Amino acid sequence: MKAIFLLLSVFSLCLAYLVSAEVNENVGVQTFKKYSSSCKELKPKKSGVQKIKLGSDVIEVYCDVTIAGKGWLVIQRRVSVDTNFFRNWTSYEEGFGDLKGNFFIGLRNLNKIASLEPQELYIQLEDFSGEKRYAHYDLFNVGNAYSNYTLTQLGNYSGNAGDSLRYHLSEPFSTFDRDNDQSHLNCAAKFHGAWWYYSCLHSNLNGAYLGGNITDPELSAAGIMWKDWKDITYSLKTVNMMVRPK
Repeated sequence: MKAIFLLLSVFSLCLAYLVSAEVNENVGVQTFKKYSSSCKELKPKKSGVQKIKLGSDVIEVYCDVTIAGKGWLVIQRRVSVDTNFFRNWTSYEEGFGDLKGNFFIGLRNLNKIASLEPQELYIQLEDFSGEKRYAHYDLFNVGNAYSNYTLTQLGNYSGNAGDSLRYHLSEPFSTFDRDNDQSHLNCAAKFHGAWWYYSCLHSNLNGAYLGGNITDPELSAAGIMWKDWKDITYSLKTVNMMVRPK
């Protein structure tokens, strides 16, 4: 009888241990990691891919600490001809590319970032001789899907590249299959890009990668163009568009 009681006691202890272990395991699974909502809050020590939380979504972003100081989140980058930027509305809404190379963060995510808190915008441009220029705006905001992601706010400009984005303020985003511009033309289709076109453009940073001087008149302004620096017959080598909470 004592032996049976001892066996039952040992079995009860083992069962209790297993239940306790399962509870602890479930608690571990249900423990949520706290994510930052921006690269500025995250404070990474070096540039690279990080995870941030936008509302209920956790997404990967590229944080840059070298171009213009710390805390910048890269929303668009052009570095080579390898990635096609002449894409449809769905592609620009969702985002595409490689965070470590050519990419666009996506209009939906861009709106979420801008909606969380006021942002500033920094655009770095580089030509094929290695010269770099920049345009900084102390306020930047993009509307939601119902506004076709209109460029709703653009603050004071500073920099040495010229203010080639102001022309596009208050304009909705356009792609070749979603023509929202104010021209009788389809600006996105004509100029091989996707942008906040008006009638039609002073900048085209999602244009075709044409490799410097453009000699074909049919391709004028269709490259990675910033009118106030290189005019419409030059396609830039690299672009970094970045935002940071004010």
